[in-house]
Amino acid sequence: MPPLTVEYLKHATGEFDEESVFQAILPNRSITRIDQLGKCCNLRWLDLSKNQIVRMENLEGLSQLVSASWQHESVRVVQDLSGAPKLERLMLKANPISKIQDLEGLKTSRSLRHLSFQNVDNSDACPVCALPEYAKSLRSLCPELLALDSKRLRLPDLDREIRRLDEQNAVAIPEPQPWFSPEDLDLGEMQTTEVIEEALKDRMQEFEARIRWRCTGELLHALTY
Repeated sequence: MPPLTVEYLKHATGEFDEESVFQAILPNRSITRIDQLGKCCNLRWLDLSKNQIVRMENLEGLSQLVSASWQHESVRVVQDLSGAPKLERLMLKANPISKIQDLEGLKTSRSLRHLSFQNVDNSDACPVCALPEYAKSLRSLCPELLALDSKRLRLPDLDREIRRLDEQNAVAIPEPQPWFSPEDLDLGEMQTTEVIEEALKDRMQEFEARIRWRCTGELLHALTY
């Protein structure tokens, strides 16, 4: 049952240089403990689920580690995580962690945003999850936490968001104005019958001439056929 060493890590990932190791997905390897991995300074993803690890130790120097998983292990206490200052996601489901005091190591991980000690349906739960003060204590230990056990801790205020959007989308509609003013519609003498008849006289003569021409044409056509 091997420990997790730098050499083991390079062999398992196929990398010749420890600084080239960006992820280590190593479940079911019968790993019993973690040796010093500080030389793997670019390691970002570490998955050691379903091994035989008891302690979360020797993480100093993992300055780029973002996600770590110790699920289905024998971890009883969350160790000091200050060696991984960028750790955002930590998975510890199905471990024998039973007391709130065993979670004190989370205080040093100020970048932690997603933390899981059980599934969203409460399966694979650590014993600590059954304690009444479980969720409240973790909010206190990790004030920047966004999600616990795949459930968001800070849900948005939908009513406030709707009001904010309504205020942003509000459009000031001006009062409707008439297209024409009374002055525009006042035609003066142009509104008298005499002026209108005089203005239309030429058009009426043209219209009457066209009517006579058409009637004459239709009459001739009828007489021809």
